[in-house]
Parts: sequence; C-alpha cells; structure tokens
Amino acid sequence: MDYKRNIVALALCVALGAFATHAQPSTTTQEEAEAELTAIQKMMRALSSRLGYARSKRDTAEEKLRAAELAIGRAATQSRKIDNGLEEQQRQLEALRRQRDEKTKALVMQRDDLARRIRLSYAMGHRDYLKIFLNQENPSTLARILTYYRYFNQARAEQIEATRLQLEQINVLEEGIDRKTLHLQELKHTKKKAREKLKRLFEQRKTVLTGLTREISQGNQRLARLKQNKDRLEKLITDIQQSSKSRGYHRAFRNLRGNLEWPTVGVIMNDFGAKRGLEEMQWQGVKIAAKAGRPVRAIAIGEVVFADWLRGFGLLLIIDHGDGYMSLYGHNQSLHKQSGELVQPGEVIASVGNSGGNVEEGLYFEIRHQGYPQNPALWCR
Repeated sequence: MDYKRNIVALALCVALGAFATHAQPSTTTQEEAEAELTAIQKMMRALSSRLGYARSKRDTAEEKLRAAELAIGRAATQSRKIDNGLEEQQRQLEALRRQRDEKTKALVMQRDDLARRIRLSYAMGHRDYLKIFLNQENPSTLARILTYYRYFNQARAEQIEATRLQLEQINVLEEGIDRKTLHLQELKHTKKKAREKLKRLFEQRKTVLTGLTREISQGNQRLARLKQNKDRLEKLITDIQQSSKSRGYHRAFRNLRGNLEWPTVGVIMNDFGAKRGLEEMQWQGVKIAAKAGRPVRAIAIGEVVFADWLRGFGLLLIIDHGDGYMSLYGHNQSLHKQSGELVQPGEVIASVGNSGGNVEEGLYFEIRHQGYPQNPALWCR
C-alpha cells in the first residue's frame, strides 16, 4: 500500500537526516536544521492523512458490508415466509380439488338416480290420473295410488333440486381452485424475484467483502481487528448483564450441563481455547461448519436480549438464560427472533450463514457465565 511505502521513505529520511547531522561539520546552520525538521513534519502529516483516509475507506467498506448482510437477512426471511405460504396454498388447493372430486362423484350418482326416476315417470305417464280414476271402483285403492303419485313427484322434484345445488357447489369449488391456482402462480413469481434479489445481494456482499479483505489482509491488522471484535462483544455482554432482569428459570439451566443439544447440525472446526491459527487470540467459542440456511435452534429456554448485526460477528443473536448464563449465535444468514422474545428449547431462532465478513459458511457459538466464556463441549452432547 502507498502508506507503507511512505513509512519506508520516512524512515530513510530520518536515518539520512541523522547521518547528515553527524557527518556534516558543526557549521550547519540552525536554519538548515529547521528546514529539515519542517520537511520531516510535512511528510509525517501527509502520512497521517493517508492513514486516516485508509481507515475511513475501511470503515465505509464495513458499513456497506453491514448493510448488505442485513439486507440478505431480510431477504432470506422473506423467502422463507414465501415458501411457507406456497406450502399452505398448495395444501388448500389440494383440499379444494378433493372436495370437487367428491362432489362430482355424488353428482354422477344423483344424475343416474334422477334418470331412473324420469324413465319410471315416463313409463307411468301413459296411464294418466283420469284413466286410473275411472277404472278404480274402490275409493281406498284410488286414494293410495294418488298418494303414491304425489310422493313420487315430490321426491323427483327434491332430487332435481339436490342435483342443481351439487352443480352450483362444484362451480363454486372450480372458481376457488382457479383463484388458488392464480395465487400460487403469483407467489411463485414473487419467490423467483426474491431469489433473484437474494442473489444480487450476495454478489454485492462478495464485492464489498473482497475490498474489505484487501484492506485488512496483513496479519497485524487482522489481529488488531480480532481484538477489537473481542472487546466489542465483551462490552455488549457487560451492557446486557447490567440491564438484565432476574429470571425465574436460571436454576434449570445450571443443571443442564452436559445434556444440551448443539444449536445446529455440523462439524466442529476448532477446539475451545485453542489459538486462532498463528495469531495470539484464542477461540472463546466454537465454529460449527454447516450449510447456509440450515436451522439454528435455541439450546435452552431464555429471553432474546440481542438480535442485530455486530462487527466481526455479523448477524448475532444472544439469549439470556438467567443467573449470568448466556448463549451466543453468530455469523447467521437471517434472524428469526427479535430482542425481548421468549424462546423455548429447540425453537428455531436463526439460519446458518457467513455474515460478518466470512467466506466459509457456519455458525459461531458461545456459552458464557458472568461474561466468562465456557467450553460448549462440556455443555452440549
């Protein structure tokens, strides 16, 4: 980088200036020394300005990364809701189709029965009421025949009405199926647009991340950033503890040591307390390699006390389990809970991602007590 070349140039100037001071005779005037000092100070100011500009670029890039990852989280949540809506609409559509098929079968049976009645009525129609009346000498027999005719005609009218109602119900169901089908098509179109938006956001994040990685590629810068991230997280935890209320379920969490489920399914990539590569920092939690979008679940009952983007940890969610116990879930793709919500053991709270400037996908997981990191392997099985 330019500022590094300036550092070298500044060091050479200082060295040469010192050499010249010792090599020149004592006749060097005060004006010359002051001029040399002024030049050095000017170069230092220029270097300081360049360093400030570099830091400003880094901060701007990190702010863009934060905005991109928050947008990805929102888009992923919207996509999940659309998927759920599609499933529900599909179930309703299948139910409507089943009802239509049942009504259609019933209609066929009613039509067959009605056709039989009409044929019977036609066959009897050749002997009209007048002929029956004139040929019957027994009044009681005549009364029974007339009653039969009345009942027969009433049953036929009722059958015709029932058939008409069945046809109306089938038409209503067909209209409902058409509406549901249209709604499904609209949802699928919305889902396609949401996925395209998510893809664009991932590309934007990749661009921002490339620039940011270039700014912090040197080892000493990375170490300084890790320390800053650690301090930032510990300050957040301290603030949460100071404002934390007394919880009624803390005794239960204390007794869960060694019996908790891991928050997601994956491979543990590091040992708790081990050095982070060649750096001085130690792992205060574990990184669980997992595919993006995989559910992240709460390890125990508690209250969400933080659900937002934090530099170095991306989309971070913290659950307060009471009595100073907290669990932390970082680098998520999206957060499904908000601060203040009560969560139950095994409830989905987020989805796995790589937010916070990571390339690899996975979940960063910590357990803390009174602010001090605990080994998750001693708590989860």
